[in-house]
Amino acid sequence: MNFEYAKITRSRLMGSMGLVTKYRDDENEVFEYYLLDCEGLGFCDYVRLENPTKEEAYMEEERLMGGLGENRIFISEDRALFLIQYFGRKNIEYEKPLPEGQEYYMNIIENYETEVTMEEMFPILCRKVTDEVEFINFMTMRFIAWDREALRYFCENQETAYMHITNINGTLLKNTVYEKGSGKYISKPIYEDSDGYYTCKIAFNIDKEEDGYKVKSIFVTDKQPLYDFQVFDEISKNEFVDIYDLKQCDEFADKFYRDNPFMMRSNLDEGIFFTRFNFNNNHVKQNVYVINNDLKAIYYVMEDKLYVGTYSKRDRDYINKLLIANYKDYLNFDDAMCFEQNVLYDFAESGCDDFYYFIED
Repeated sequence: MNFEYAKITRSRLMGSMGLVTKYRDDENEVFEYYLLDCEGLGFCDYVRLENPTKEEAYMEEERLMGGLGENRIFISEDRALFLIQYFGRKNIEYEKPLPEGQEYYMNIIENYETEVTMEEMFPILCRKVTDEVEFINFMTMRFIAWDREALRYFCENQETAYMHITNINGTLLKNTVYEKGSGKYISKPIYEDSDGYYTCKIAFNIDKEEDGYKVKSIFVTDKQPLYDFQVFDEISKNEFVDIYDLKQCDEFADKFYRDNPFMMRSNLDEGIFFTRFNFNNNHVKQNVYVINNDLKAIYYVMEDKLYVGTYSKRDRDYINKLLIANYKDYLNFDDAMCFEQNVLYDFAESGCDDFYYFIED
């Protein structure tokens, strides 16, 4: 088959990228979708569609790429195959299982030959960062994630890339950035490691070069453990929950997902959970970064109820007006509440089928 195009999200600094390739001949079209996980060390999702409709191809691309918050660019076949091979070999090296469909991509992993390197791919996979606070947040994220590959690229001294304070690829939950002048910054992260939660202080000294910012040095101090409840208090935020009576649950859920394929869909014991992220990663530009600040809304569909969680009055007004306008044949407003902490996801995860009982318990 003939190569037609490949697309990649420029989201390497967030830790994951979506890759789509398309091949065709006179009779067939083949789309392949890969989720490349830079922190999980490999690729963790693969879907192959043969002769899909335009809607099916679009929905699968949005499912893969819509929540990653970065723009998509076309890349060459050589670069796309390099990425498949590169990440697939990481699965094998770290003994992480490859997704189903190995008969279609294993030959690329084992036998593809190319002169492309990851170093030359970095400017393609990362959009250019033009804000110093955003750069510090990204570097704190990469440092906590023990992302030596990214640190090697962004650090002037490559030995810096081998510094670490986590046992695994840790997760940055919150970060506060303090500017000290002359390219010097202090990060105060809260992060999750294999054995619990921690905070520390990280001093960064950075330079602005022609091709972007570079880290001159990193210094870590004041590492301390945190209790679960302390972390919860730091990252939790007010949640508006609007409740609707729902008719024709299955039909609504199918239509809702077709209309919004960029949402992450999860099938739970008592219903279907949808997560809607912002279409950008502007939350990384804030002096106080919080992991869930890219969340715009969550939706929990049960047999006769729809629960909608939002986190600002502006988003609440927008989301609920949109629902009423587009799904008035399915929905009737029932109730609204506001909580000082996140409740709706915990309710969905609990398996309980009575929201009022859950919040009173």
